[in-house]
Amino acid sequence: MTVQNVNIDYCGIITLLKNLVQIGKCTEKEAQKIASYLSVQDGVEIILFP
Repeated sequence: MTVQNVNIDYCGIITLLKNLVQIGKCTEKEAQKIASYLSVQDGVEIILFP
């Protein structure tokens, strides 16, 4: 997978996680852990989750 695709996929995952937090299906702390894990695993070069 190219770097650009990894970053684009990560943006979509972050959007999904933010929506899950908004509707109460996931805590912000859980979402941050998931985002962090995936960014390291996939070699993401951008950081979106504050």
